[in-house]
Amino acid sequence: MLKDREIRLALKIVLTAAAVYILFHVLVKLAPVISLIVIALFIVYTISPLVNFLISIKIKPLLAGMIASLLILFAVIMLFYLLIPGLILELRQMLVFLTSELIQDMPTLITRLDELDQRFNLQLSEIFIEYTDQFIRQAPGNIQQLLRSLTTISMGVVSQIWVVFALVFLVFYMVRDIDKVKHNLTLLFPRIYKENIVHLLSTIDEKVGAYIRGTLLKCIFVGILTWLGLSILGMPFALMLGILAGALNIILYVGPVMAAIPALLLAIMPDTPNFFLIALVYIIVQILDAFVFTPFFLGKATDLSPLTVIVIVLIGAQLMGLLGIILAIPITATLKVLLFHYYLEKRQNESTTPG
Repeated sequence: MLKDREIRLALKIVLTAAAVYILFHVLVKLAPVISLIVIALFIVYTISPLVNFLISIKIKPLLAGMIASLLILFAVIMLFYLLIPGLILELRQMLVFLTSELIQDMPTLITRLDELDQRFNLQLSEIFIEYTDQFIRQAPGNIQQLLRSLTTISMGVVSQIWVVFALVFLVFYMVRDIDKVKHNLTLLFPRIYKENIVHLLSTIDEKVGAYIRGTLLKCIFVGILTWLGLSILGMPFALMLGILAGALNIILYVGPVMAAIPALLLAIMPDTPNFFLIALVYIIVQILDAFVFTPFFLGKATDLSPLTVIVIVLIGAQLMGLLGIILAIPITATLKVLLFHYYLEKRQNESTTPG
């Protein structure tokens, strides 16, 4: 009898491991589709307060979804309309900077690097000269490769226009049918659990929605403040650097460092603001993000400790790259709600069971 039980247990473990392995590989194969669905869900959670408001003023859900989707689309178009001219101007300035001004100011740049070497016992000037020499020797091949890459990217963008239309339709139908989907989920469980399942779905919905909207607002504020700070100092390419800071802020801990590196590299060039002032801008923005934006916008959206966040972000990065980093916290927050609900219900059942 004991041997049979051990065999069944071993069989269950093997089958579970095989199922997890197969599921993981299926998810990897379906990564592009999953990414599209995730982006659509992010948009739906972003506009859900607007949809709920429109429904509260007696607008039908279908029409409310259409209005919210169109307003978000209009906001995105206006954002691009306002940002694109400035970005194009900065790109032109960057090309001029890299092709002419940088070469002219090379002696001054090396002098500044020598000063940093002497102050901090570094070897920046030697590294810079080595990589500059390597870049100049490889420049013709790099330019040809860049042109080929740009052509490939352009063709890819044109051929992937269907993705944009698919995303629009996904968002529209998700907004329209999200309540129906939640209702259908409750039908999968016995009627006696319906109230608990509704409460559970509502809690998950609230936490994930709060996290997504809070993260989006955090990124916007970080981008704006970085742009303002760099602009006040007279930093070239402040708009691009601000957008980069806002976009990379979604990647916890690593993103802000990645965003600061280009600005700090530019800060050692001639005719740019002081290196330490540029670093100070990024430090101040990150302090505001940690102690003002995160508590205000996220609050207790996830209830996860910093150590837990670091571990799950590393696991997410290892499993699914950037998508894993973005999804790690919402998925963990959802699992925490499920486990807490299961534990609470188990405790209640134990307390009501006669001893």
